[in-house]
Amino acid sequence: MRALLMRVTLQVAATHDRWVANGYPAFPLWIPLLIHSVLGGSALVVVLQRPLADMPAAAALVLVALLPWSVSSLGRVAPAPLFWVFTGGATLLLMHRYPVEYDFAPALLVLMAGELGACLPLLRSGLAVAATLPLVLVLVADGTLPIEASGVWLAAIVIGWDVGFIMRFQQLRFEAERRSQAERTRQATLEERQRIAREIHDLVAHSLSVTMLHLTAARRDLEDGEDPAEVAAALHDAERVGRQAMNDIRGVVGLLGQAETGGARASLPGLADVPELVDDFRAAGLDVVLLVDHAQGAGDDVPPATSLALYRIVQESLANVAKHAPGSRALVRLDLDSDHGLLTIRNPVPRGATRNADGSGLRGMAERAEQIGARFTAGVEGRLWTVRVVLPRAEDDALAPLLACFPLPALSTIRRVVTQ
Repeated sequence: MRALLMRVTLQVAATHDRWVANGYPAFPLWIPLLIHSVLGGSALVVVLQRPLADMPAAAALVLVALLPWSVSSLGRVAPAPLFWVFTGGATLLLMHRYPVEYDFAPALLVLMAGELGACLPLLRSGLAVAATLPLVLVLVADGTLPIEASGVWLAAIVIGWDVGFIMRFQQLRFEAERRSQAERTRQATLEERQRIAREIHDLVAHSLSVTMLHLTAARRDLEDGEDPAEVAAALHDAERVGRQAMNDIRGVVGLLGQAETGGARASLPGLADVPELVDDFRAAGLDVVLLVDHAQGAGDDVPPATSLALYRIVQESLANVAKHAPGSRALVRLDLDSDHGLLTIRNPVPRGATRNADGSGLRGMAERAEQIGARFTAGVEGRLWTVRVVLPRAEDDALAPLLACFPLPALSTIRRVVTQ
């Protein structure tokens, strides 16, 4: 018995899959099972209503009426004309040739209307059901169906079609929502991967730039016959930066794969780490000037997303300087006194340098600025390559406490940290 039940279940599931493959609504399995069970019960009642002598002929006509549903077992919904000819015609002939009192045969027409409404588009199913209604009027005209009963069955046919249509509409809306949810999930996954890629790109670009500066210094010291201790120190710094980069990459991948919690955000760098970032580049031999203009006052903390984005933009900009113009001076200025918060990074443009429009660095910085609602520009101004980030006015109140982000001694209204 269990094996038989399993076989039937598998067959029903396979039929359901063929329905869906043919473009029909993916109703839950219990719905077609329930409909076919009600259909079988109604057919049995219709046959048993007849006298014993009429049962064989009545059973044959009922089987003809059920023929369109047998097409469903092949995974296809029968077209409306097939229902109208076989189900409607067989029911009409059965009631006309073998009439009984309180005949239940019109229930087959009700189930047909529900089937059409659930499986066919509105216009096609509506026309098919409208063409079925005259069959009931024919039975009334020849006296087979009482007038008082005809009104009930006509209303039942319309209601059956309406129920089928509602089921179809709800199922199609559910499928559309499920597809939309899947698309949103796919998009969120893609955005998460892009965010991880940006973080890793910035970390790798920074670490490689600093490491190459240290290695270049070590090579020059060896070529110039400098103290081996200085060479060893440069190589030690390069090794330290590389190890730190590996740890940072592991941390970023782990953090960005999780939900953004307070602990995760606290582990990511921000504006408080900009001086240390600048010091790393200076230690590697890059000439960097950091200027911070701020207005004193209390306020809310800077949003972690804004702090991280500005840090990454500074990091990527200095990495580009180390890569494309290692011998030039870079000026990093964070102006918090202006109406809009302003971050600028400038450096001289080397001769023959060209902009790489397909590079991921500028695109990544632009995307970070867009995420925090800032305006980003990058290009040549005079003889200087300038990266500019203008924060939205809504950030004004939040920019005042940036003073606390910089672990430096209290200075005047304008803080300038210049290291030659």
